[in-house]
Amino acid sequence: MIARAFPLFVLLILLPDSYLYLRYMRRRSVAWWWKVLWWMVTAVLLFFTCWLALSRDFTPQPYTPLLIYLFIMGVFIVPKALYALCLWVGRVLTRRRHPRRNWGSFAGGVLALLSVYVTIYGSFRGFELLEVNRSDCYAEGLPESYEGYRVAVFSDIHLGSYSGIHKRVIHDMVDSINALHPDVVLFLGDIQNTRPEEIEPHILELSRLSAPDGVYSILGNHDYSKYMGGSRMEKMAAEKKTRDCQARMGWRLLRNEHVVLRHGSDSLVIAGVEGNEEWNTDHGYSHPEIALRGVDERSFTIMLVHNPKRWRMDVLPMTKAQLTVSGHTHGGQVSLLGLSPTVIVYPEDAGWYEQDGRQLYVTKGVGALIPLRFNVNSEVSLITLHQKKKP
Repeated sequence: MIARAFPLFVLLILLPDSYLYLRYMRRRSVAWWWKVLWWMVTAVLLFFTCWLALSRDFTPQPYTPLLIYLFIMGVFIVPKALYALCLWVGRVLTRRRHPRRNWGSFAGGVLALLSVYVTIYGSFRGFELLEVNRSDCYAEGLPESYEGYRVAVFSDIHLGSYSGIHKRVIHDMVDSINALHPDVVLFLGDIQNTRPEEIEPHILELSRLSAPDGVYSILGNHDYSKYMGGSRMEKMAAEKKTRDCQARMGWRLLRNEHVVLRHGSDSLVIAGVEGNEEWNTDHGYSHPEIALRGVDERSFTIMLVHNPKRWRMDVLPMTKAQLTVSGHTHGGQVSLLGLSPTVIVYPEDAGWYEQDGRQLYVTKGVGALIPLRFNVNSEVSLITLHQKKKP
């Protein structure tokens, strides 16, 4: 993780420290030992950054050092960077417009304190808040016997982030889903951060999930070997272990394939695609047309797709699936004034979307690689299907 954005992390540490040192610390009135301490802290953080960047995995094993590092960044480095940026902008405006006061210092202080609050609250409280979202889906072509059919949806549990005080969230999630009494349960990928070893401590807990028509799952981008180091043989063995863990839990994994559920003479199709998004790989790509091979286009289909971008890229042009469910975005994890960072990259980042009568639901997911959420609670969703009558 650090290695992929190493220059950015280094600049985030060095630039604010250098600017603030020139503005405040190099004065003769500042004791020499304060100056030494200032640069010692900077040196330690740079050393830690380099050490984390040398990890052969996207996240180091054990995971705790990375969490400590990111928490320090959130409560110390990012606030300094925001303050330094606002101070610099304020000085530029002061020189051009000659106001009596540099408001950049005040704005920077407010943003710095807000950043500290978001990090602390989001890490210790916000990440544990779990909500249940209930919604209705009215769709044409739904068979009569599936009127009121209850579909439980959850995604992105990133089990490696749930240890210690956070572990109870998984227990609460399973209880919440079972309490909904769904007819079917759908998991939309990213069961792990990096390695299948993260799954094993939770197998018994996740095995408690149950529904009359079963539990179905797909793989997300984190469920492949793109985020771990090692030989190809090691990576393929890890991917197989991830799949085997889901089988041990009683989940049916869909890899560009489908199943047909039957209620009497009526049927409903559950189809799932793969979610590998790594370049230069020979497996794991999303192929909805293969997943629905042999399915009558008139069949009511729920398509499981990890990345919601695939809805417009693949699902809409290649299939007739009436309902698509996705995860991946985490709802942005942080929302300020109703805005989340994911809206920049994902046109459909959370909630319901529709085009030509075909619908997409994007869940905000349960977990995250970085255990922090602010104003974007983890969620499990219950979608109740209804027949939409033609006018």
